[in-house]
Amino acid sequence: KVRLLASWGHLAPPPAASTSTAAMAHAGISEEMAKMPGFKRGVPLKNNHRGATLENSDYLTSKENVQPVELDALKRVFKWLDTKKDEKLCWQEISDALVKLGHKTPREQIELWIWEVDDDLDNMVGWDEFLTMYQRCISDTTGMEPRNLFNLAQFLMYDKEQAGQISVEQTLQIIFVRHGRGELDDEIREIFGDKQKADDGQELKISFSQFLYKANERLTKMRWTKKEVSKAPRK
Repeated sequence: KVRLLASWGHLAPPPAASTSTAAMAHAGISEEMAKMPGFKRGVPLKNNHRGATLENSDYLTSKENVQPVELDALKRVFKWLDTKKDEKLCWQEISDALVKLGHKTPREQIELWIWEVDDDLDNMVGWDEFLTMYQRCISDTTGMEPRNLFNLAQFLMYDKEQAGQISVEQTLQIIFVRHGRGELDDEIREIFGDKQKADDGQELKISFSQFLYKANERLTKMRWTKKEVSKAPRK
């Protein structure tokens, strides 16, 4: 298994702030890692809007293994985004992809997307960071993980031809290997809604903007569910 916490150093506050040495050791954070530059951000967990915090690690499930089909698709997406062929994604490359998808996004927002997953703080996204981002998000059941770049990657994994639209058929393989047959219908409904055929009877296709709307809608439900569970009285 890939150990996700190994690259989370910069998301945690300094040990003296709110995390004890014992707790950090339990989470797999060594003293050497604690001395890395990122630990000096000093942002309390509750105020860390990146979401991928040590606190959230308590909720991660064992879904961090990426299936071969997913890995191949993820590599294809990274290669397509990496137009400069330097094995790094900068804000401009991501911006160009979003424009092609008809979803022009301000530079400031894209730079935030990068910052959310930029473990080595070089203002770009390398392959390891891209893969770790994907692992974090498919492992997260709380909605606390930053998903901006993940949503783009996920859409492009489905859209093999970079046509700017996806259909139910294009999503089936990846959804099946990740969730199994039992959750397949529910996952498709989360992406496309109850109506999966166009008015002319043809298979419904959705744009990235439509996909993003549904993804954010789902994220809101996940976060509210977590809040309701945390408020429930303990027996």
